Amino acid sequence: MSTIDTFEQLQAQVEEDMGDFVDQLNEEIRRIAGFLSDAASGLSGFFDAILPGDTVERAIERWNNEIHPWILETAAEVQENVWDAVGDLAGRPMSLIDYAADFSSVKATIYREGDLAQKLVIFNHDWQGYAAENYKAVATTEDAALRDLSLAMDAGATLTSNVANQILTLWRKLARELASWIGDLIGCFKVATEADAIISFEIPAAFELAKAIWNNIVDIADLLVEFLVEQATTAATSWQQLASGARGLPQNKWPMVEEANSDVMNDPGNWEPKPA
Repeated sequence: MSTIDTFEQLQAQVEEDMGDFVDQLNEEIRRIAGFLSDAASGLSGFFDAILPGDTVERAIERWNNEIHPWILETAAEVQENVWDAVGDLAGRPMSLIDYAADFSSVKATIYREGDLAQKLVIFNHDWQGYAAENYKAVATTEDAALRDLSLAMDAGATLTSNVANQILTLWRKLARELASWIGDLIGCFKVATEADAIISFEIPAAFELAKAIWNNIVDIADLLVEFLVEQATTAATSWQQLASGARGLPQNKWPMVEEANSDVMNDPGNWEPKPA
């Protein structure tokens, strides 16, 4: 089984497993039908001395009227319900992972902790006066805004990567386990190796095995739904904060520099270098 990273790959894997299921099921149908045909003709060694009465005849009747029609109906139901359940697992986790990487890249690009603090030490040594005070206030405000924006980028990376990881984990769980679930269903037909076994074949028990296949997938899909519900409730505040802007950037608007501050900083007459 190849790595499952996209929904298309998941679909391809499920389609492959469903194809194997149909092939194995048809093989079992041919095997049982051939066995019953041989038994009816005596080729398989079933003689009245060994199988008293009409055991083979009753087995053929039950196969034709009950078991074979049920197999065909259930096989179609398994495939339909499996695909319905798989549809609930749709998503684009690799895109989310790309988004998370973009968030992290922005964070690393826009802010480095402590850079401004070091620059202000040099600044305070070389510059003084009203313009210097205004510049220090504006630079500190913008540095705080960059820090808060970088924290928001971290939050965005965490939130999106968590969703992506959950989807991928559940996809790979499904891809890993589906074949074994189908194998359990096929296994219930392998017991039909004698006419007596066909007569006693329990359709309800086999149906429960079939139903378990898509129920298992539904359970996996439910895990994703529960996770996304949690994202919409417990984690909703974090998503809302990200959408509304970082703490220092409400509504994603950069802190405004008061005109009076900018006028002071832009006027060379207010530049006062510290005396040597």
